[in-house]
Amino acid sequence: MGFRSTSRLGGALLTVLLLTAGCGDDAPEAKDNPYAAEFRIARERATSDFEKKVLADSDITKAEFDEAVQRYVRCAKDRGVDITPIPVGGYYNYETVKTDNAEAVIAECRAGTIAVLEPLYVDRLMNPQKRDIFELQVECLKKSGVVPADYTVQQLKADKENQFAGAPFSPDDAKFSACMANPNLG
Repeated sequence: MGFRSTSRLGGALLTVLLLTAGCGDDAPEAKDNPYAAEFRIARERATSDFEKKVLADSDITKAEFDEAVQRYVRCAKDRGVDITPIPVGGYYNYETVKTDNAEAVIAECRAGTIAVLEPLYVDRLMNPQKRDIFELQVECLKKSGVVPADYTVQQLKADKENQFAGAPFSPDDAKFSACMANPNLG
């Protein structure tokens, strides 16, 4: 009889372990999510309930990102600083009217809105598979017809180092700018 109850206890314990395997503190993460570690770090650094809610499912949608940007802009405006988000490559650059307290307001308003979310959103947007960014940019430049087919990553790095002086393209070319802003869209 002792054997049977041990066996049942062992079976019950095994069932509980199997049912709870994978359960833990972390939000659901796909095993093939190349940004799983970044999401864990972002959740640890999140300072607002809004950020925590957005990061809970290990995804940042365009709507969630846009809401974060709107919260950031509204926060700054409420403190007397005008920030205009300028769309570029699926994310935003910001134009700010400088005031005496602009830098402090920007830092204060980034926290809890875009400080944690924006870098992760932009990285995933530009490079969903987390490949070498220079490889992606060169592929985009080739596909867009900006550079010849034999142009290499090493050439792009050298051209960047030389501020594109002597590059086989103009850094003012809209296609070049698009590939640099987001090679995933080019």
